[in-house]
Amino acid sequence: MIAGFAEREYTPAEGMVPGQIKVGYAKGKRTPLMAHVAVMESKGVGSVLVSLDILFVSVAFAAKLRRRISDCTGYPVEHILIACSHTHTGCAIDLDCWAFEGKPEYLDPVEEKVMEAVKAAYDSRSEVKMGVATGFDARFNFCRDFYTTDGYLVMNPGHKNADKLVKPFAAVDHSVNVMRFDDLDGKPRCFVINYANHLDTGGGPKENSFSADYAGYMRLALQREYGEDVTVLFLNGCCANVNHYDYKYGSDRVGHCREGAAPSVEIGEGLAETIKNMDPPLVTAVGEHHIQGKSRMHMTTHRTATCEQREWAARYLKSEVDVTIDSNLRKMMLAKLYLTDPADLPATVDLEIQTLQIGPWTIVGLPGEIFSGIGLKIKANSPFANTIVVELANGTHGYMAPDIVQESGCYEGTYSNVAYTGHGTEKVLVDGATNMLNALFEIDNTVSFGGFRNKPLKV
Repeated sequence: MIAGFAEREYTPAEGMVPGQIKVGYAKGKRTPLMAHVAVMESKGVGSVLVSLDILFVSVAFAAKLRRRISDCTGYPVEHILIACSHTHTGCAIDLDCWAFEGKPEYLDPVEEKVMEAVKAAYDSRSEVKMGVATGFDARFNFCRDFYTTDGYLVMNPGHKNADKLVKPFAAVDHSVNVMRFDDLDGKPRCFVINYANHLDTGGGPKENSFSADYAGYMRLALQREYGEDVTVLFLNGCCANVNHYDYKYGSDRVGHCREGAAPSVEIGEGLAETIKNMDPPLVTAVGEHHIQGKSRMHMTTHRTATCEQREWAARYLKSEVDVTIDSNLRKMMLAKLYLTDPADLPATVDLEIQTLQIGPWTIVGLPGEIFSGIGLKIKANSPFANTIVVELANGTHGYMAPDIVQESGCYEGTYSNVAYTGHGTEKVLVDGATNMLNALFEIDNTVSFGGFRNKPLKV
């Protein structure tokens, strides 16, 4: 296998920050915002992974970027994955997010830096050793949605309400999945890391500045350990309902969220230690690896406002509210959306599911913020030994939640401009990804073994 790696920075000097209800503003940086690229080729077949320190990007932008990368490398679009880290302290984007109004031109600098990194990585390809390993770290990621004693499903219930929490809505994926590339002398050149947690941890110096959040501090820690020239890609797992707060037991308050601590630094450096101390350790080796990929479109429903929501919206818009308050601004935006004529909305949403095998790793890319249980089901169904699920891959269609969450009134399940896929979406994603993984597995068996022969019986 040959591979090349590169990264390029696109941090603005100052500018708008999407990710919250109101539009933020940042100046300077805590950690740089970067495009990280890995180009891999084996037996004449290649693949490109791109990791962006950004909230998310549109499907249209990702499609254009993948076509440009395909033209540059000659690799199929289906073999190219664009993954957004989901940092809430990133640069302006091309999609609306609550009060933030996206524009395509905001991503022009990002696009050009990605292409610079792709060309540099492609031109620097050389023979490498590669290996994978899976660690476990349950210190930092927790389900943020809870069933409460009064019968509700609530997001971010707060530490003061621990006695009212019955149980978390879903399990969380605590795995830390690592693919590492070394040069022939055994020096690490690139880490590709998959871990599921919201990049909305904040804290630390220069609070109102750009940051790649904990992924940025993880990179810096790994580069201190293995060399400043090491490229580190971060592929976020399914964390729509996951963050760094332990609301039930409060372990975060004596750990990474203790007084005086910067959670983004604590989490990033903690994950770097987990990666460094994998047990059993990650071992790399020279060899050729099977690379293959498929992308398929899957249809799900588009939500529309219920009669109850439309009636509420009409009443709310007639009331006098202070929209400088986040909760009121959110309600105002919801009310306007709910009064949109259903005829002006699409009936369905097309979701691209991507499956990509790179040797011992199989990657499932899903285009949205995905609930943890969806990712865990896909991994459980996979015939491959090492499957990772990456959210916000190749663009986004917002939160993708189980039907029960959509009916609960919980934040992620409430119909909005960041949550509009409807009932049945979980089944579409799980069944679609499972079928594609099974098809990939059959091809891998044929390529790897060339089919089986009946072994003759010995007398």
